[in-house]
Amino acid sequence: YNMNITDYHFDAVLENFWCAAELMEMANPVITDAVEVLGKVRQMVTAGCTVRLEIARKKSESQGTDGLYECLGAATGLQTFIDKLYETMAKDEMIKHYFTGSKMEAIKKSQGSYLAVMFGAPIQYEGRPLDRIHSVMSISDFEFDSFLSCCGTALRAVGADAQNVDECVVLLETARRDVLINRRPHDVKKTQEAASAKSVYERLGGEMGVTNMVESMYNQALEDTRIRSFFEKNKAKVTTIKKKMTQFIGGAFGGPVTYDNADLRPMHYGMNVSDYHFDAILDIIKGVLKESGVKPKDIMDAILILQPVRADVTTGFTVRMEMARKNVEKGKDQMFKRLGGSEGITTLMDQFFNIGTTDVRIKEFLLKDKDRIKAGMTVYIVEMLGGPKAYKGKELGELHQNLGVNDYHFDAFLADFGRALLGAGHQDALIDEVMVSLEPVRADVLGRSRDAADASVMKDGKPLLERYGGDMNLETVVESMYDKLVEDPRVRFHFEKAKAKQRQIRRKMYQYLSGAFGGPVQYDVKQMRPAHYNMNITDYHFDVVAELFQRASKENGVEAEAMMDAAVVVAKVRADVTTGCVVRMELAKKKNAQDGMDQLFQRLGGLDGVMAMIDRLYECVERDKRINMFFEGAKLQSIKRQQTDYIIATLGGPADYRGRTLEEIHAVLQMNDYHL
Repeated sequence: YNMNITDYHFDAVLENFWCAAELMEMANPVITDAVEVLGKVRQMVTAGCTVRLEIARKKSESQGTDGLYECLGAATGLQTFIDKLYETMAKDEMIKHYFTGSKMEAIKKSQGSYLAVMFGAPIQYEGRPLDRIHSVMSISDFEFDSFLSCCGTALRAVGADAQNVDECVVLLETARRDVLINRRPHDVKKTQEAASAKSVYERLGGEMGVTNMVESMYNQALEDTRIRSFFEKNKAKVTTIKKKMTQFIGGAFGGPVTYDNADLRPMHYGMNVSDYHFDAILDIIKGVLKESGVKPKDIMDAILILQPVRADVTTGFTVRMEMARKNVEKGKDQMFKRLGGSEGITTLMDQFFNIGTTDVRIKEFLLKDKDRIKAGMTVYIVEMLGGPKAYKGKELGELHQNLGVNDYHFDAFLADFGRALLGAGHQDALIDEVMVSLEPVRADVLGRSRDAADASVMKDGKPLLERYGGDMNLETVVESMYDKLVEDPRVRFHFEKAKAKQRQIRRKMYQYLSGAFGGPVQYDVKQMRPAHYNMNITDYHFDVVAELFQRASKENGVEAEAMMDAAVVVAKVRADVTTGCVVRMELAKKKNAQDGMDQLFQRLGGLDGVMAMIDRLYECVERDKRINMFFEGAKLQSIKRQQTDYIIATLGGPADYRGRTLEEIHAVLQMNDYHL
């Protein structure tokens, strides 16, 4: 009787009961009968709240709130109540995080004024409207009910009788809608399914399942020419790698965490692991899980968990190769000189042949006619690395077409050439430039057309475009995907453009996909990298776009196999889209680590320069409708002061910030990637 349980709460209980029964696969007629029986106690559960609040509501409507104001002790009594309320909320684990920090006094003053007016005080509330204040927060019914409970406790503590407490609760209840301005419909079934769902670790069979998956994956990697060179190690090293992979994947899939993820990036940074190699690993994992009878949804969940690891594994290679590529673009003549000209490269080839002719992976190709091969390779590589154009031999494809050379052999060649360069005393940056110059030869040596269609594009004689339902359906998929992109806070910033710009982006997306899926080529893929280079698009953003493309494809009737093939094709432009951001961020991080943050602070103009930047920042923020709701109200000056101290400390200035952690500050805000 004395609980504030309304019909709204009772209905929520019935809804949760219904969904729980459905998840337990009870028959519908049984669930219906059970809910009907439970419904008979509704009045007994809700009557107390209904009667008390109705009496209080009628009294407020007929007599006004002046009497309530006097009963609560007028101005002095209300201030005592506010003080007690804040004391109570500070101890409440459910909501105390909303009422802490340097802005507390400003919040307390504003809220005290609002409550005083609500309870009948003869004053004016001059603060912002409730819905505007709370539009940046994600407050739930649970938290609002906790607030009401604290109000009841505080009112009783200052001597308010039960009738006055009920009147206050009725008045406070009218504010629920404005306070819960961001309340989203609660999906009971989805919540219960998530709560009862097994982790990917459990769905794959726990420790044994993950161990077997890694074992099969490793064995297949040793047979896969795309990545064999990374996994072909001595027995002890293989055992160590398998153990670490099992630990990492097990923890990532929801099992025991026994691997420190902080080791991933430094461990892979010096390896030449590209997006091509990472995709090959994911491809093998998908195949292993499929062969093991794992459900398609569980396979996709596993791959989605592993995708974010890509940045830690590939960043080192991406940064080194991009910097080398930029240097090579300036002209190979400087590289040629640093290698010692023709004489230096000839000496280098001697060292390479000393290494290569003892390498079991490629020695059979080099020893067949060693002197002739060495002479031809030397002339060709001198020309490739910026020397005189003197090569007059056969095309590389013709020379290698019957030799059975594959990626494994070419990777071995690059590795041995790198060892020769290192042995000759060349710097890492120069070695990277040479590797970048040699890599394009791969397609010619292996007899691949550089523009050849991917194997994923053609299946059973049908191009992927046809399996996607043709151009018209692909265009519909792109439209559907773009609609999702502008609504998804993870990537909305990059796609929320003027209508004309949106149409242009949609058209280019469709043109690229149509050509990549086996239709007429309408988009020059070479434009992809320069178009995205200066955008801050990370692997995280790319994965979101890929995810939404898959979702749009499914909604438009595309079959699962075609969707999997499309994911492989789309993944090939990942580096073109993300490299600019990856390289710039990594170089900035390295420079700050090398020079020290204090140097960055000085380059920004010291304290005066940073303060001027922050003033300008706040001018921009206050005009930006996307985020200005976070920077207004009585707390603005306090926010600016605290944020200024934090930014100064972050950029290498005097570390005077003494506020709460960012996590604590933003825990109560409805902030997402779009706002950031």
